[in-house]
Amino acid sequence: MQNPAGIHPALWRGTQLAQAGRPTLSTGFPPLDAELPGHGWPMGALIELMPRQTGIGELFLLQPALAGLEPGRSVILLCPPYTPQFHCWVNWRLENRRLLWLAPKTPSDTLWAAETILRHNACGALLCWAAAPRAAALRRLHLAAQQSDTLFVLMRPPAALQQASAAVLRMLLQPLPQGLEVHIHKRRGPLASRPIPLSLYGPRLPAPPLPSDHVPLDQPLPAFLSARRHFA
Repeated sequence: MQNPAGIHPALWRGTQLAQAGRPTLSTGFPPLDAELPGHGWPMGALIELMPRQTGIGELFLLQPALAGLEPGRSVILLCPPYTPQFHCWVNWRLENRRLLWLAPKTPSDTLWAAETILRHNACGALLCWAAAPRAAALRRLHLAAQQSDTLFVLMRPPAALQQASAAVLRMLLQPLPQGLEVHIHKRRGPLASRPIPLSLYGPRLPAPPLPSDHVPLDQPLPAFLSARRHFA
């Protein structure tokens, strides 16, 4: 049988990872790259991340890819659940990538803004938080993403896994003590056989002692006091 990829780039064998038909951007985590078609995040496509709980490290997971964008290209946060902290942005050494924060008033406004941004290829990365877009809206977002070279990530709750989606990549994120456990629920290729543990943070070091003018309370007793107590 002829190689499916030789017939059309969008075809692949079900037992193999698909060849990336579009550019990809390394995730910065080799174990995760090895499980993704093209060995990275697909550009110009809908990606869905579903953290078990908001703030468990989903942005930290994307930090290496954001650092890999072309300097000067904007990163847009669309309807994030919390106020972005610019100090964190600087600590991540992303100051050369302009950060824009948009807070639409309604879910429909959020989806409209996402589609408009993608159709105009207005940024290097678009991170959007949307709870329950319909399947038709997801198809529109994916089609709009294909007209761009944007890293487009849609953050959704885990319950969204019960719904069909046009996304080419869907991941459930579970917290670990030092990082995340990534469950790939959809990719262009065979089903992922096991979750992928990723270390996002180094082990916490004990805090250094604070300087103090007071004498520590655990000083040894003077010799004569120790002797008197011993012979009492």
